[in-house]
Amino acid sequence: MKNTAVTVKKMLRPGWGSSATLAVASVVLSLAALCVCSFLAGASPLKVMTALFEGALRGRYALVTTLSEWVAMTLCGLAVLIPYRAGFFNVGGQGQLEVGAIAAAAVALSLTAPRPLVVLVALLAAVAAGILVVSVPLVLRLRRGASEVTTTIMMNFACVQFMYAMVTGPLKDPESWYGTTPAVPEMCRLPSFPPGTEIPVGTWVAVLITVGAAWLMSSTVFGLHLRAVGGNRPAAVAAGIPAERVFTKAVLMGAALAGLAGGLQLLGYTFRVAEGWSKSWGMVGIPIALLGGNPLGVLVVGLLFAILETGSRSMQALTGVPAALIYLFQGLPVLIYLGLRASAWYSRWARAAR
Repeated sequence: MKNTAVTVKKMLRPGWGSSATLAVASVVLSLAALCVCSFLAGASPLKVMTALFEGALRGRYALVTTLSEWVAMTLCGLAVLIPYRAGFFNVGGQGQLEVGAIAAAAVALSLTAPRPLVVLVALLAAVAAGILVVSVPLVLRLRRGASEVTTTIMMNFACVQFMYAMVTGPLKDPESWYGTTPAVPEMCRLPSFPPGTEIPVGTWVAVLITVGAAWLMSSTVFGLHLRAVGGNRPAAVAAGIPAERVFTKAVLMGAALAGLAGGLQLLGYTFRVAEGWSKSWGMVGIPIALLGGNPLGVLVVGLLFAILETGSRSMQALTGVPAALIYLFQGLPVLIYLGLRASAWYSRWARAAR
């Protein structure tokens, strides 16, 4: 216990209080908490961790399932991170993803054209749907000063209900007894790459988008403007930066990625939209964005969360430890991170005040 306290104090010294260091510490402490909870549940922590990672990565089916979670979580993490850098907290990623998937399904089920064209138009429709959904909170924020946290949360409910209306109405599969779209035709699905691996090309698209976002945010004028607007908007305006334009681009970019996540999930993994078809990818994107801190960090943290989500089922079956502990893990790192971050800020403020 004494050694732990010393380590935490060292982390709060100058140079140790970086976001990356605190994020890693939060994840490590959360894994330790998961091990303790496993022990209290009567299981060996080593067996729990082994079952968790083997269930997520061992075998082709498990690996493809983990990658599908990774794509959705990473893009939803970026959908939070990019607008957040500009000062907009996008909590509506789930709704943007749902509507994006519905738009992609409508195109894939109705458009008769060569495969590349159908896939391209379907994904563009998913992107456009995400942008359309965030337009209402964006306008309310810019013109009326409304809190985007409230408006994007409410848009989530509207989007989910819209999805239910579509899968039980105009897009319902007539041969199904529950609300679902017909399966996307084989010719409209994303091909696998490398061929024969069953890994959809959408996985690599998500990786390339993340790398591109990292370059955009760290090595371009837009990235510089983005940090300026998010860090100190009045100073950015005084410096001649078009703050409202940068703000709008960041928000639309984030929503576009959430919509794209829905399209990629549909065309690459699930092949249909149904009642309860998705998991809470949009909401999980929030802790992923906060812990990742930058696009490449989001990629890594997204993979960790995907492994936890997929492996939890195997963990419960093999060890008897409730899979609900994984949901505890998804929230615990953020609480620890915020606590360490606040302590680091207070430590620096106390030194400066002396």
